[in-house]
Amino acid sequence: MQRTSVLDVGAFREFCYIASHNNDFFQNFKNHQVCKWAIEYAKPEQGRDYLIKILSNPNFKISVEQWKNFLKNDLIGNPVAANYNVNGVSITCSPTTLRYIKVLSDIITYFDVDKIKTVAEIGVGYGGQCRILKNFLTIDNYNLIDLPETLALAEKFLGAFDSENLKFYDGTHLYEYIISDFFISNYAFSELQKPVQDMYIDKVVSHCKSGYISWDGQFSKTEYGIEGYELEDFLKKIPNPKVIPEDPVSTSPSNCIIMWGTK
Repeated sequence: MQRTSVLDVGAFREFCYIASHNNDFFQNFKNHQVCKWAIEYAKPEQGRDYLIKILSNPNFKISVEQWKNFLKNDLIGNPVAANYNVNGVSITCSPTTLRYIKVLSDIITYFDVDKIKTVAEIGVGYGGQCRILKNFLTIDNYNLIDLPETLALAEKFLGAFDSENLKFYDGTHLYEYIISDFFISNYAFSELQKPVQDMYIDKVVSHCKSGYISWDGQFSKTEYGIEGYELEDFLKKIPNPKVIPEDPVSTSPSNCIIMWGTK
């Protein structure tokens, strides 16, 4: 059977399965080499760049209590944390958690968040981005779409906090349309095979009023065994796309942010 995505490999699916079924493993899953490769790959210096961007965004003000709530993401899984002291803010956290918060700050900046009541996310990892968004925005329904093993891990992680208003969809057998106010996919959609991308465009993307995609340019190349859409071809599939450079860069200079339905 052909791989559906970069992460559709035995090691990652097995890792997610074990982490979702074995409590001892789950307590340290973010420290596992597979998780560091697939999800928790942000470096400490990148975390500092994310924090600088977050704190310099005039549209996004975070209270002390909100910071505490965000950093609860790191209470589970024993991630590799770093110490930061930027502009008078001192925190210890995973750089990946800061990336999730940075994405939220982008959403606050570019979208009318009062209109975001339903969300569809493709490529959910362990659910870290989902929890950050649900913790800040008023979301009535959050749809998570991924491989079944990944969904099991996300359901276990999110269940430790707030499992209300969540729906999990096996992305390998997606038969229904998922209609949402907002679509999000960070470093996932661009890592899919083109037939899978077409399925998601038909079933999900085309039914979302607005969207935010972190496009990972390096994974659109066939040397990774994945042949998905090139950026310019994918942009033809969505209405009035807005493309901005990724700042700070996560993995590749060819990365960018794709948005539609902005303010």
